[in-house]
Amino acid sequence: MPGLVLARSSACVLILMALGSHNALAYNYLTCSDGTPLFNGGGEQTFEYADNLSTAQKAAISTGLARVTESSAASITVNDSNDSSYSSGNGQSEIYIDLGVGTADCAVWFFDAPTCRVTEADIRFGDEPWTTDEDSNHWPYSGAGRSMVGTAVHEGGHCVGMAHSNDLYNMMGQDWNHVTRNGSVSYYGPGEDLSAGLIDLHGKRSASDTFRDIGVTVFRYSGTSGAYSRHSAGLLRDATGSEFPTAGSFLGQSVYRVQAGATVQMELTFENNGEMDAESPNIGYYLSDNSVISATDTLVHTQDGLALLRDAPLETTVSFSIPAQTPPGNYFLGAYADHDDLINETTVANNVAYYPVTVTPAAADLIVIAPGVTSATLAAGEAFTAAATARNAGGLAASAGSTLRYYRSVNATISTFDTELASDAIPLLAAGANSVQSALLSAPAVPGNYWIGACVDSVDGESSTANQCSSAVAITVTPPAPDAATLQPGEVDVFQATLNAQVNPNGLATTVYFDLGESTAYGSTLVYGDVGAGTDPVAVAVVANNLACATTFNVRVRAVSSAGTSLGQNRQFTTAACPPGC
Repeated sequence: MPGLVLARSSACVLILMALGSHNALAYNYLTCSDGTPLFNGGGEQTFEYADNLSTAQKAAISTGLARVTESSAASITVNDSNDSSYSSGNGQSEIYIDLGVGTADCAVWFFDAPTCRVTEADIRFGDEPWTTDEDSNHWPYSGAGRSMVGTAVHEGGHCVGMAHSNDLYNMMGQDWNHVTRNGSVSYYGPGEDLSAGLIDLHGKRSASDTFRDIGVTVFRYSGTSGAYSRHSAGLLRDATGSEFPTAGSFLGQSVYRVQAGATVQMELTFENNGEMDAESPNIGYYLSDNSVISATDTLVHTQDGLALLRDAPLETTVSFSIPAQTPPGNYFLGAYADHDDLINETTVANNVAYYPVTVTPAAADLIVIAPGVTSATLAAGEAFTAAATARNAGGLAASAGSTLRYYRSVNATISTFDTELASDAIPLLAAGANSVQSALLSAPAVPGNYWIGACVDSVDGESSTANQCSSAVAITVTPPAPDAATLQPGEVDVFQATLNAQVNPNGLATTVYFDLGESTAYGSTLVYGDVGAGTDPVAVAVVANNLACATTFNVRVRAVSSAGTSLGQNRQFTTAACPPGC
């Protein structure tokens, strides 16, 4: 990893670096033992190039160092003096190759007391395979070489006052994957952490927020490695959050296999690297047939007014769909920050990040829509009609016909585990075609609340088999009217009789009456009263008084609930002979 070595000039003893957090989320200062920023008031740094650097290496380092101070008042100057007397501790700030250094570092010599003052800062490139080209043929992709540009940004940040960071995605963590690219060209920039920290320490480059810059990358924070943040590539996920399958790689990035019409979730990190405290760029998402993303590619999604603060990267997941009509082939899904070019930026080299994808043909996708019933309130066993429409929501014709099955559920979710009631044959459906079906069903015998829906059997090659069932339609099966049976009257006397019946309320509050009279027109009513709302038969009896003697009477029981009125059968009885004198 790139590193930092601090030394007290007065004692020439190497010490561990000190970190001081200064009320910011993403950066740390180098500090003296009293907590004073080591480079406070010292944002101007002049280096000498050593003679063991090639011309290409010097150019790459100069490119990186220029990016360090693109937004702050700090400044870095490099003289190409071809210095041959380079060494640490010689009182001269230099940049050179030192094979005794593991990777690279910024060696800072300073007085700690009585004043905190830097006397020398050397950037030393160590024993690594270095690349000077800003292409993708290096870490973290092929491993063929380490970018001198990216390392110069990181070490240059140290040499004007910034320490390592390990809590967010940032350049002062693992610099080799603080990177973005368009086409095969990568870009290593300062990031919001380095820009915000240097602005906080040394001030802005201009008084009018002239130097603005936003960036986007597929990399994101993945944890700590000592004082460094770790970064890893984001993933391209499907609508359920699962990573899409991969099909090879492109310059080290996984190529994802995605069906036309599929919903994708794109993991990205956005940064505000400029002077403006807050930016709100518009983001365009493009489908391109090559790795250079531009506004001339196919725009598939927009995201307007994305809020970007200067001291915190924004890790986000953006969801949209691949156009269903996309022909099969190799493509690049690109996020283009400020795609409408409304922000005057210092660079647009970091405005694009992409995921390589292989788009496969849109498959058939059978779903069920528009479930319905002819009546939502039914008596037990009552016939009703259920209807539903099978639809091919995919981009290709179904490979075969299918079957639509109707289900009854005890909850509002329809699945094939519910009670199957009936089925209909579905013909082979073209893309976007419908098949409207219906079936005659019967309500359950047990009163209660139920739900009706339908599911369609999947066919080979469907894009999804998790959406085969419809939504649910609620039905209510109401309890039946009471059961009422008139029994043979009990004791019959000259002027009275005991009227008997059996009534089942069938679950609803029920009131019982006896209709009585000398004909089946009855004419009088005796009230028994409430028999509750149970579901078992109840014996009821009432005594009819003041009857005429030696007379034949008709009687029936009448049971009334909210479900209706039930009448028992007619019974006859005859009172006893009249006493003498009557």
